[in-house]
Amino acid sequence: MRPGGSAGYHAHMDVLIVGATGRTGRLLTRGALERGHSVTALVRAPHKLGDLAGRVRVVAGDVLDGGVVSDAVDGREAVLVALSAAHRRRAPAVNALGTLNVIRSMQRYDVRRLIVLSASGTQVGRDPNLPWVFDRVIKPVLLGPAYDDLRRMETSVRQSELDWTIVRVSGALTDGPARGGYRAEPGYSLPGGRRISRADVAEYMLDQLTLRDDIGHAVAVAY
Repeated sequence: MRPGGSAGYHAHMDVLIVGATGRTGRLLTRGALERGHSVTALVRAPHKLGDLAGRVRVVAGDVLDGGVVSDAVDGREAVLVALSAAHRRRAPAVNALGTLNVIRSMQRYDVRRLIVLSASGTQVGRDPNLPWVFDRVIKPVLLGPAYDDLRRMETSVRQSELDWTIVRVSGALTDGPARGGYRAEPGYSLPGGRRISRADVAEYMLDQLTLRDDIGHAVAVAY
């Protein structure tokens, strides 16, 4: 269901990027600046921003710290969350708990637009679009806690009553350049969707800052 009362989003916004030093987060940060947005970056290690550090407002801290997240969200118009695999190794529930901190702060300050990065495989039960060995062996045996974390995160996003979009990467994330021509459809995954570049994922997420069609949807993206 699409939340009601959506704001009129505009071309140049004041956005917060959570996870801005991750491989996808850096692309989001650079791309947002190139599009003319004002960017706040919530990061644990500001030095990892490199050349981007002088071009963004930096909030140093952990997404698991509600006070830090509140300071970062205050005054923003939209939030993009792209927490990396490194965070999940450090704390298995970082997506769920960190994104919940973001949601609570957004509700407190009436910030409406939320775009979060997730993954295919969050469907409970058999997903016919995923390879059998991944769906029945790799996911439950090796990646169970990570997918539990993502499911909890998605539940909080869906229940938030914000103007949310969940972006589910269908297949592997690659480090190649953006090439366009990717598919984006509501659902848990895409038939034959085996990979997509981080650059194209970042482009799709940034597009959602000003588009309304996918508000209130979880969208799978892949080539």
